[in-house]
Amino acid sequence: MRISREQNIKIQERTFLVLGLVIALLFGTFVRFVHVLTIEYPLNDGGFFLALIQDLRKSDTILPAFTSYNLNDIPFAYPPLAIFITDFISRLFGVSVLDLIRLFPPFISCLTIPAFYALARRLLPSPIQGISATIAFALLPTAFDWLIVGAGLTRSLGYLFAILTLIQLHSLYTTDRKRHIFWAILFSSLTILSHPGTAWFAFYSGGVLFVYFITKNEQVKTKMTPPQPPDAGGSNQMPPQVGGLGGQRRINFIRSILVALGTALLTSPWWRTLIQRHGVRVFLYPYQTESFSISALVTPLSLLFTNEPLVDILAVIGFLGFLNCLRERKFLLPIWLAAVFIFDPRLSAVYATIPMALLVGIGLEKAILPLVNPRGSTNGFGGKLSKATVGFLLLYALISAYLAPQYNSLSKAQVDSLEWISNHTPENSTFLILTGNEGYGDDYTSEWFPAFSQRRSLTTPQGHEWLPDKEFSRRVSLHAELQKYISTDATNLESWAQDNHLTFSHILIAKKALRENGIPISLIQETLNHLDTYEIIFENDDSLVIEHKVARK
Repeated sequence: MRISREQNIKIQERTFLVLGLVIALLFGTFVRFVHVLTIEYPLNDGGFFLALIQDLRKSDTILPAFTSYNLNDIPFAYPPLAIFITDFISRLFGVSVLDLIRLFPPFISCLTIPAFYALARRLLPSPIQGISATIAFALLPTAFDWLIVGAGLTRSLGYLFAILTLIQLHSLYTTDRKRHIFWAILFSSLTILSHPGTAWFAFYSGGVLFVYFITKNEQVKTKMTPPQPPDAGGSNQMPPQVGGLGGQRRINFIRSILVALGTALLTSPWWRTLIQRHGVRVFLYPYQTESFSISALVTPLSLLFTNEPLVDILAVIGFLGFLNCLRERKFLLPIWLAAVFIFDPRLSAVYATIPMALLVGIGLEKAILPLVNPRGSTNGFGGKLSKATVGFLLLYALISAYLAPQYNSLSKAQVDSLEWISNHTPENSTFLILTGNEGYGDDYTSEWFPAFSQRRSLTTPQGHEWLPDKEFSRRVSLHAELQKYISTDATNLESWAQDNHLTFSHILIAKKALRENGIPISLIQETLNHLDTYEIIFENDDSLVIEHKVARK
């Protein structure tokens, strides 16, 4: 049977879509797991969530009122969904909680790839753009580097549900199918119960979709209307409907209110419990860590937020897609990208990956392929030069995604030292932890210390975002100051602590972390050894525990 030219084009298109999605999943899975499978303990952080899971197991109630993490009366206010799921899987299959904290985040991050593809096919007009955007999302470092570490236990789950929420909201505003109200309520509720940052991202991103579609001079598709391809700005070409534009705006407004009310109702068992225990202000404390800077608006133009380690090639392609949207007056993605940097300055690079990957898909088809294949082709990749270009970009993106993340993790010797501290130091001991990591997010030793040692670290910030009076920000400053201080001068450690109203009984010198940061361990150790107020009480290859004899007296 002879195949017509149109049928051949459709077959090529389906093959292209399947092959592209397989590549995105295979390569995306590889870069998410390659670093995780080579280590024994979770990447970077995750100690706070280990403590939450342990507290949940010990609790007589469904949710404990406070967490034992860092022994500082931190409210157990963190969204609990991932905590419950991890504990349930651990009990059901007998899997170590530490192994789940290590493996669960990259697994969930892999699921964000097909979810993103579903979103891209709704927001982009062509298969080339949709699959190119998906491959970009699979391999952009900022799409996974923050999600596959130990603390990605909650972040990855929230990120996945946020994408699914946006899919349903888009469908809610572009079709008349009422079932999307239910799914939008479900996924937005799961987002809120997973992670506060992804909940905020879903909220303002949903707001961007809402405002965009109520200001478009287009109407909703009916069930009987064949679907039309969306434009590059993310809207659908919609036929007129009875009731007019004003009527459709009113319908979308009512649907949004229903989603908000349904989400509030579905999540109410959790937030009502927290309000009864800690007051409504506990929900506002994490946002004390946010601070807006006008420079955030310049970041998208600087192309410095994709974390590509070699050359920012994908960022440039995305910027070309950004310019194309402006030229064609399709403003959804540019507005969305700007909104991320306005409303989420601290974690903008992570959440900007979604609109940025969509812009990469547009930039590839609208700018790069016409440049290397000016005559065009049936599927956009017909010319040898265009195939070579796409092959080069794919290889570059894979290498970039592999090289970009800078991960560390605890060693067995470090864990042994923390467990020794738990068994051989007084319960009221207070520690200064010297690692040389000025950035608290990179200081995995300080973050894991309270979970394994069951002792208090005086400068660890994690977990303290749930306390008032900007305690988190204060500890971030103290942590950075301490690590910078010890790398230059450790002789006046006591006076520094006194100036900052800190009373410490012990010092943990993380030799492994100091080596990673190029700080001479011998210099710090010799300095403290020459002072009569300090005594070494434990040492192994990666850690050194020193007692402050003045505090003991």
